[in-house]
Amino acid sequence: MNASIEVVETKLFSGAIADEISSCLAEAIAERGVASIALAGGGTPGATYRLLALPPRVGEIEWSKVRLFWGDERWVTREDTQSNYRLVRETLLDSMPAPGPQVYPVTTTGISPEAAAADYAKIMREVLGTPPDQVPVLDIALLGVGIDGDTASIFPGSALLKNTSDVCSVVRMPDGTPRITLTPSVLLAARRIILMVRGPGKADIVKQVLEGGLPSEIIPARFLDQAGDRVTWFLDSAAARKLSSERLLGQGGVPR
Repeated sequence: MNASIEVVETKLFSGAIADEISSCLAEAIAERGVASIALAGGGTPGATYRLLALPPRVGEIEWSKVRLFWGDERWVTREDTQSNYRLVRETLLDSMPAPGPQVYPVTTTGISPEAAAADYAKIMREVLGTPPDQVPVLDIALLGVGIDGDTASIFPGSALLKNTSDVCSVVRMPDGTPRITLTPSVLLAARRIILMVRGPGKADIVKQVLEGGLPSEIIPARFLDQAGDRVTWFLDSAAARKLSSERLLGQGGVPR
């Protein structure tokens, strides 16, 4: 694995990731005129999104040239407290001055989950100008990792880990509830993959992903190994506390 590791003090954690996202978006706009990012949901990203919507960072990005996608979405309305779209709207979009980014949320009402996944794949291809025989390439895929090693909504044993053709897919939770997620092939194609993981409850899974030998069928986030040095792990000191010193020093993961 050639991924880089950044261990950041908890109080600086969200700001460090916001700075990284800002820098990557600005670089993409400078090189290609536009930038695209797939956003993460869950409890960790909200503080980073808030910082991106505030000075000075909000003024460092030409937001009108940014295209926002979602890495995964729960099958709930956009007003539901579990909606990843609602999280982004409340923490980023509502605070941002016009003109804002181009926003492409997942449709979660009025059609079937399967139709929603197919529609989202079509939208991504059209917006990103992707030919039918190629995988859409995002500038940034922003991801978290769950305590069982899941990322986006790709869980242990998921058939998506062997799916190399679909852009977007439906996954079913144990209770039958559907979610919509980008597939590993799309996430791996991103020019930059940024993982944000914090808290002592994630220390064990961080060690298993970064130093363990279990395959991605058991620890899904391990499929990101295939992206090599395009992956950056942002960890707070609590999440990184079980990593070996050799691993941290070898990848530049010195606390800052």
